[in-house]
Amino acid sequence: MQSIWLDHRSVAARCARHEAFWNRELDRGPLLWITVPAAKPGAPPREPVAEDALWTDVEYVLAQGEYDLGHTYYAGDALPVFHPWLGPDQFAAWLGADMQLKPRDNTSWVRPFVKNAGAYPPFRLDPSNSWWRLYLDLVRGAVERGRDKWITAYPDLHTGIDALAALRGPEQLMFDMLESPEAIHQAMAQLTQLWIEIVDLVSDLVLPTGQGTSNWTTGYSSQRFLCIGQNDFSCLISPQMFADFCLDDTIQCTNHADRTIYHLDGPGALKHLARILEIERLHCIQWIQGAGKPLPSQWLGLLERIQTAGKSVQLFYAGAHGGDADFQQELDILCKALDPRRLFMVIEAHSVAEADLLVRSAERKIYQ
Repeated sequence: MQSIWLDHRSVAARCARHEAFWNRELDRGPLLWITVPAAKPGAPPREPVAEDALWTDVEYVLAQGEYDLGHTYYAGDALPVFHPWLGPDQFAAWLGADMQLKPRDNTSWVRPFVKNAGAYPPFRLDPSNSWWRLYLDLVRGAVERGRDKWITAYPDLHTGIDALAALRGPEQLMFDMLESPEAIHQAMAQLTQLWIEIVDLVSDLVLPTGQGTSNWTTGYSSQRFLCIGQNDFSCLISPQMFADFCLDDTIQCTNHADRTIYHLDGPGALKHLARILEIERLHCIQWIQGAGKPLPSQWLGLLERIQTAGKSVQLFYAGAHGGDADFQQELDILCKALDPRRLFMVIEAHSVAEADLLVRSAERKIYQ
């Protein structure tokens, strides 16, 4: 990939290792996605005056993305990925919710507009919706500008139950589950089909580039690689309610992708793990222990359980989620306790030297 700062591993070698990971043929594990943001000095594009424009000015977003990716160091199996992004509630906005952007806080939120359980509207993508048109402009721009430079990611799709929570309000949605379950089932069925529709539309834009796919969790595949189960709302409900309202959506979305990863967000989501592990076409679990919680090496029983069920594990080390860890110690503990061939570690290193040292150490030890 042109103008991107990579360590000694070629792009082809990195892509081959990712495919081997998905095919359970990785001969030198684990998969290591190590980056050092802002590792190269430079002057970023001038910011627009209005805060919203940080996400809505397509030319600026693309220029800033190119700058960020071009000044990041990629070590191990990492690759440059551009993420078209309008915040976690962008899907609800595509369905008509009024969205407020806070780019400097890297978030957005919407105002619920479904007023009662009997008034869930027919959900559809309106081609004239300004947020949907903006998102498609970002994807098209990223595909064109990023040709031979980066992979354009699938959207961060908080669909399904998270979308309903945004459209109705979390508290009201919980009451609806008890009082109007059929209305929820009907709404969820619509949202599943919309997820499939969006994935197909984005695939038609991204796949013809021949550069493969990724998503916000990182990783790579030449086929459709998607994060499934943005079910943050599931932390608020019982395993039975998860099975009743969320499981079918998760299974259908998984069946529509080629490579899949489930975002298991914190201890509150663990009560649903047994059901999730039963999903045949789910390939990997991303475990996020949560800010301030023990590092992944302290969750070995959980991680062993996931691997024993036939799934791979992705772990994340950045910011409040393990960014201050001793990465080498974590690597050694995890690779000795788990099958490293089915372990995927995402690390935001503090320096190029640290990133290179981690890769050399893993290569020298050749964890099998």
